[in-house]
Amino acid sequence: MIDCILPLKPFYLLRHGESEYNRLEIAAGGGVDTPLTEDGRAQAQALAAVLYHLLVKPSAIYHSHQSRARDTAYIVNEVLGLPIQECPNIHEHEFGDWEGISWPQLQDNFSAGLEPPNGETKNGFAQRVRRGLYPVLEKEHDAPPLIVAHGGVFRAFGLLYGVDLRRIGNCELRLFEPDPSQTRFPWKMRMFKPDGGVLSSSFVS
Repeated sequence: MIDCILPLKPFYLLRHGESEYNRLEIAAGGGVDTPLTEDGRAQAQALAAVLYHLLVKPSAIYHSHQSRARDTAYIVNEVLGLPIQECPNIHEHEFGDWEGISWPQLQDNFSAGLEPPNGETKNGFAQRVRRGLYPVLEKEHDAPPLIVAHGGVFRAFGLLYGVDLRRIGNCELRLFEPDPSQTRFPWKMRMFKPDGGVLSSSFVS
């Protein structure tokens, strides 16, 4: 059943700020620890203001072990002061031999149906991310937890339900709220921008 994929509880998911490899349009997966740029740190600081003014603030922060996600998490937490911890299995897709190739080439490879040599298959990646998200969502939180991870983690989350969650920008924040009436993708989704604007969106089954 759909509701057995992940516990149906609300959570925030945030992609890290711009990294050095993002700026160069180079593929950086789970095997590359590329740092934030100064712009990436500024993005995180701007997003922190959005988080601070949310009506429903996060109750705890969980982050990937990779420095671009970890540093983003700590920057936004400067204004929140929440419990924060590293979360296993929510690091980026392990691209194997494709680490460091150009981003357009990576996209072409995936569009052609290829899987990364010496890396993770898309399904293997999605299932690994599920193992990371499940215990976080299974816990009781006073308010939605904030999970700071990677663009690929959005894609993996979508893959678990057979939907496309791509083109996630740096420091893009989304709130996923359970909506069991949507049988295919049982979540309502809202996107929060650093300017404080809110864009509501949802998938239709």
